[in-house]
Amino acid sequence: MPDDFFRWVITIGVFLSLGAFIAQTAMVWGMYKATRTMQEKLTPIIDATGPLVKTIRIFADENLPKFSQMTTEATEVVKSMHVQVDRLSEVVKDATDRARAQVARIDGAVDLTVDQVTNASLSVKQAVLRPVRQVDGIMQGIRAAVSVMAQGRRESVDHATQDEEMFI
Repeated sequence: MPDDFFRWVITIGVFLSLGAFIAQTAMVWGMYKATRTMQEKLTPIIDATGPLVKTIRIFADENLPKFSQMTTEATEVVKSMHVQVDRLSEVVKDATDRARAQVARIDGAVDLTVDQVTNASLSVKQAVLRPVRQVDGIMQGIRAAVSVMAQGRRESVDHATQDEEMFI
């Protein structure tokens, strides 16, 4: 490799490094300006919110024990309510079980009463209809006897057959 060529390569490398250094310097200068501008804009906001932050810190320091006590009391109230709800649940369950048992007893009693009323009505029906049938049978016999005596003769078998054919 000739010396002139090597010198040109070194010179180009030095100029490239110089260009990179100048670009970095420009970028750092731009970031400095942007930071300075941002600081100028934020300084009034920080100055205005400083007392507010201080007031909030004082408020929090004064009321932190009160908030802690309130959360402790709220936790105790919730636990107490949980116990009461559990008790109420047991009472409701017991009442439901008792009501279910009473309904079952009432249902059984109603079924038994309906069966007894049915049996009683059948017994009354049989007790009333048996004598009525007997009286009806006696009346039919008397009617047949009176009919036979009034006519003086018996009907023939042909007449009975005619009556039966009319019903068929």
